[in-house]
Amino acid sequence: MTGTEPLLTPSWPACAVGAWAAAWKAGLCSPDDVIDMFGRDGYVIDDSTGRLDGATATSLLPVIRAANALSVRLPGPGDPQGLPPGPATTAAFEAGEVLLIDDPAGTLALIPREHDGLIRWTIHEYTGTLPTQPSDSAAELEYELRQAVSEAAGLLSAAGPRLRATPADLRTELRDLTERLRVDVPPHDDTRVSRMLDSAAQIEAIVTIAHSSGAAFGDTAGAHNSGDTELRRLATLTRRARATAVNQLISRQLADVR
Repeated sequence: MTGTEPLLTPSWPACAVGAWAAAWKAGLCSPDDVIDMFGRDGYVIDDSTGRLDGATATSLLPVIRAANALSVRLPGPGDPQGLPPGPATTAAFEAGEVLLIDDPAGTLALIPREHDGLIRWTIHEYTGTLPTQPSDSAAELEYELRQAVSEAAGLLSAAGPRLRATPADLRTELRDLTERLRVDVPPHDDTRVSRMLDSAAQIEAIVTIAHSSGAAFGDTAGAHNSGDTELRRLATLTRRARATAVNQLISRQLADVR
């Protein structure tokens, strides 16, 4: 997801579906809650595997119920997150996220994209065993996020005179966008996950505003390139932190499900 693309409802839908699906498997929510995450404003499912009995979120519920594992991967430039080359991975890169559903028949890859105001879910399949996803320490990422919040705010402040908005409008836009970019997850008691998702949303909102407003950093090419490099680093950090937080929540929800 980039600053120039339409925001989906919910934001980061593969992450939202994964978290709510795990909660449903753990008996913590209803199947309707999971279905809502596929797209409250409407959705379309394109099944390229032929494994579903119908092209609706309801047809995916038995697959989710029988799954051995659920996880999300958020691939980005130079970081495939262990996903092998192929159509599924190409689609995952384009979307920036994928929900993996592991079962004895293989691994389904659920990939969301915005299409005509709806969420279009494309379902692919990995037939072989996927490489283990690179793991990040949640504690270390949370520390990096705390540092990054102030760094991102500093970058936005430096770009402020060049942004086409008043300070009041900028604060309102940042607050609203942060709320929209927060992953919708079910109620839980993992405060670290909550803090990481909140910080990732705030940092991503700053990066999105800076990109979409055509912000320039400094008056020289060197300063401009340095600002762009920093924004890319912050975007990568939010992606890693969001994936780690959602997967930690999924793992804890499914810990007692057998």
